[in-house]
Amino acid sequence: YRPEIVISDIRMPGMDGLELTRILKEKNKDVVVILMSAYKDFEYAKKGIQYGVSNYLLKHELKEETILSELDMVREKLNQEKEQKKIYQKHLMRQLINGHKMTEKREEIPFGNRLFLLLLHKRSYVRNGKIMEEEWSDEEKNAVEESFQDESLQKCIYRSDVQVTGNNWIVLYQLQEIASKYTVNCLIKQKSEQLIRELCRISSLHVQVIYSYEITPQEISSTFRKMAWQIRYACFWKMDRAYSVLELPEALPEERKILNDRIKQLRSTFYEESGERSGELIREWFREIEQENQLEFFREILPFLEQLLQEFGGEEEESEDNRLWTVKEVGEYYARCFELVYKRLCEQKTKNYSRLVSDVMQYLQKHYYEDVSLDTLGELFQMNGSYLGRVFRKETGNTVLKYVTNLRIEKAKYLLRSRNYTVSETAYRVGYQTSQYFSQIFMKTVGVSPQEYKRWEEKN
Repeated sequence: YRPEIVISDIRMPGMDGLELTRILKEKNKDVVVILMSAYKDFEYAKKGIQYGVSNYLLKHELKEETILSELDMVREKLNQEKEQKKIYQKHLMRQLINGHKMTEKREEIPFGNRLFLLLLHKRSYVRNGKIMEEEWSDEEKNAVEESFQDESLQKCIYRSDVQVTGNNWIVLYQLQEIASKYTVNCLIKQKSEQLIRELCRISSLHVQVIYSYEITPQEISSTFRKMAWQIRYACFWKMDRAYSVLELPEALPEERKILNDRIKQLRSTFYEESGERSGELIREWFREIEQENQLEFFREILPFLEQLLQEFGGEEEESEDNRLWTVKEVGEYYARCFELVYKRLCEQKTKNYSRLVSDVMQYLQKHYYEDVSLDTLGELFQMNGSYLGRVFRKETGNTVLKYVTNLRIEKAKYLLRSRNYTVSETAYRVGYQTSQYFSQIFMKTVGVSPQEYKRWEEKN
């Protein structure tokens, strides 16, 4: 036990009160000892002062008011000392994590030599293409500080804590009387997981914890710097988990990604190719980001995706629930958004037609580059192909062939404008086997050859 106050008689068999005081003070110099005696004894008083006795109470003078008054004074003194000690330890810990030279001698550092660190991170989330970092509220701070000082795990003693940023908190614990390294490591992991469970239970926080294994005071600064670097990558980790500082990968220099090419590719896919592939393209990018821990690329691409989504007519839901915590969640969210926008655009193009014609138009918009005939459409929609063609022409004013040709030419015009494709490449991508035939159709529809159209677009 680590009592704060001990009240003892002076005269006892086996060990008197002064010897008890000496031993208690060796184990815990902050303990308050009050001795009781039936008589006044100057020699005892002198030794008591030497050993650190707080006060003497004479038995024949004891009253309820006397004891309560004494305990009130002791409580006030203990609270003041605790507050001063807490302030001092926070100051000392700040010096240690920042690597400042210590004015205290090594043996006077009050934390001991068997320590470990926890870095507690209130998770950031993505919204409207931005990474949002929330600071701890006052209510959350109280819950966090209480959870730090939970001593249900014996041999794992809270020593100090420092809030290093608005959403990051570093905590120092001391280990006591454990010989096995394996037991120490298990205890530290257990403490980290206990902290996460407690915070999730009492305040519904989403938190991450990085923990060190056993360190000395001299290793606090280097361990903290490593943790501070690693916590930047929390968006790549699973929700509400504790990670060892050793199991997280070292940060590597990132290869610079050319965003313009990526965005141009996405816009081309959305407008001019099979638009539903835009979602899969985004998923591929985010798989690459996640596998390679590309934090800077992740941060850069978010506002561009948000801008494109708004350009295409997408809308962000305004609700507390629409928070994205991990890279995987962000990628899946934007993939779904682009797929939904594309589907809505397709529906808008066909909403004035019958269900049959709308379905045919949606199919052709996705498969315009394939060899489509009335017979294949008839088989697909389970009716006579010629009849389907007559219904389609009656509602749209165009034959199926003319509708497909218009789709192909519109796609071709975009590809030629993008400057990334030659005439031959464009012809193949929109479904024509030869560039000569494609040029004839393009000339007939647009009024100029593909080469002239491309040169005119490049000039303007």
